[in-house]
Amino acid sequence: MLISFIVLSVALMVLSVRYSSGQKRELFSQNARTISNLTEGFNDAGPDGNRQLSNIIGIFSQMLDADVFVVQTNGSVLAGSVQGDNRGDVVSNDAVIPSSVMKTILKNGSLYERSSTLDGFFKRAYITVGETIKDSSSGEAVGAVLISSRADSMLKYMRDIIRIFIFCLAIVLLCMFAAIYYITQRMVYPLRQMASAARSFAEGNFDKRVPVGEPDEVGQLAVAFNNMAASLLSLEEMRRSFVANVSHELRTPMTSIAGFIDGILDGTIPPEKQNRYLKIVSDEVKRLSRLVHSLLNIARIEAGEVKIQQSRFDVAETIRRVIIGFEYGIDEKHLEIRGMEDIADMQLMVMADPDVTHQIIYNLVDNAVKFSNDGGYIAIQTAFKNKKVYVSVKNSGMGIPKEDLPHVFERFYKTDKSRSTDHKGVGLGLYIVRSMLVLQGQDITVKSVEGDYCEFVFTMEKA
Repeated sequence: MLISFIVLSVALMVLSVRYSSGQKRELFSQNARTISNLTEGFNDAGPDGNRQLSNIIGIFSQMLDADVFVVQTNGSVLAGSVQGDNRGDVVSNDAVIPSSVMKTILKNGSLYERSSTLDGFFKRAYITVGETIKDSSSGEAVGAVLISSRADSMLKYMRDIIRIFIFCLAIVLLCMFAAIYYITQRMVYPLRQMASAARSFAEGNFDKRVPVGEPDEVGQLAVAFNNMAASLLSLEEMRRSFVANVSHELRTPMTSIAGFIDGILDGTIPPEKQNRYLKIVSDEVKRLSRLVHSLLNIARIEAGEVKIQQSRFDVAETIRRVIIGFEYGIDEKHLEIRGMEDIADMQLMVMADPDVTHQIIYNLVDNAVKFSNDGGYIAIQTAFKNKKVYVSVKNSGMGIPKEDLPHVFERFYKTDKSRSTDHKGVGLGLYIVRSMLVLQGQDITVKSVEGDYCEFVFTMEKA
């Protein structure tokens, strides 16, 4: 900005000096022509004419603040008026205008010297304008009028311009710096708050937020920053919950395994009961295996390593195979399977990954068997709408409380906060189901009435 002001000032001064020089030249030329017209014939008018001529020249000299000379063709000064400050600049009182200068005036009819001593007539540079005096009858040049002003008067004019410019520049810069400081502080303040919040994030504190000011770019950045902080806080809470849940799920079976094995080894558990407790140890080992398998599936899903290989297959056959696989659990709880009579002879072709679909149905049926009440039912239904196949898995039982419904697809989430009802589950099945459906571009929903039923419905592309 300072460079721009300097360039502007230089350009302004150059233009001002040129304009002032042009105006002065035009002013001197007009007055020289006026004096030339007024002095015609005064050279032959005798002493009285010379006095009148001197008076006229003196008036013009004071009015123009310049030296005025009426000279003859040979260069001798017929009459002149010199300003007091300039008296020492004339070489001598009887000095004559050099012949070279007179030849130029008489030849061209006029003269303009921007910065010249008139070939030694002045001791310093002057701006001089000359006009010829012509005889009224013959029209011949009989003399000339010269109006001169010191060249350094333009320097004074330039210095005055520079002073005014510097003063104005100082005022403008002060106001500008004050405005920039104020605006910059307003812009930098939220950025400093963001930097402080970022340092808090680095220390593990994700609760800090940045105040949102005006709805400008900085305000939008503050909103985005706060959204990022909220996401980081959510991720941090999820990470802590994940670590806590994994620790709990690993510690519980490992504690049981270690306790029962130690009891067998030290004789606390008698031989006749060892098979019973070894069966419990075997179940806990299987539970650990399922947990590790589920964690590996989640890691593969989140790392993008699960590749969906879609193909055309019969999803009704997949449902039949899954139900047959749970025959023991179904018989143990005396469950009624509804809807299988419709699926038994049905062929329902879909476009999806067969293995992934099998795991989805397996997890949903596993949950249904696990949480159904003894003597209850499991209902499997299919429907077709808008080129999609809808598969519903419904079971009777305790259902899911209304406040827990939005969270059932989260990792390690269990409606039984004490984890006492579901000893086999780890709270990862439904998270895996939804993740695999999302990978296929599908969705899953849940409906439940507490104390009555729970129903999961997922979609597939019809082939």
